[in-house]
Amino acid sequence: MLALVFSLLCAPPGGQQALDLREGKLTYVVVHKLHEVHGTAKQVEGRTLALPDGTVKVQVRAKVATFDSGNSNRDVHMREATHEGTHPYTEVKGTMSGVTLPLSGPRDATLHATIELNGEKETRDVPVKLEPEETGVHATFSFPISLDRFKVDRPELLLIKVDDRATISGDLHFAVPK
Repeated sequence: MLALVFSLLCAPPGGQQALDLREGKLTYVVVHKLHEVHGTAKQVEGRTLALPDGTVKVQVRAKVATFDSGNSNRDVHMREATHEGTHPYTEVKGTMSGVTLPLSGPRDATLHATIELNGEKETRDVPVKLEPEETGVHATFSFPISLDRFKVDRPELLLIKVDDRATISGDLHFAVPK
């Protein structure tokens, strides 16, 4: 009985459809003159809410501490550079228009997003590819950011800083809540 009450209280109002992030990853790529670094977080949280008018609200976040570049010293430095103790999450949230669920086929959409990193926020349009899945949606995206704009202390190797431009990408599988 308690489960029924909980599900009724948490269910979106009529005509709305919620999807939870079931599986996904967020990745950053930074470039140094000597090499390219990929850091990936597989512990990602997220949710979407599709409204009857075709608007979809999206929120995805990951703990900064969960990004893994394959080098623990580099990961510790990344957490220091992004002030992980003060700003433990990085987040992308926003809205898309003209998207109705379930999807009838693959499509491109634009997420009018706010990106938060290191306690700094930036608003931008992010291109998103959407593909229907059996119980939800597969979404992928990629966009560049300026580390300086987000006040990230760019790491150095041999007295040469990594490039200001970093690329953020996501590969996310949303599904109907269980």
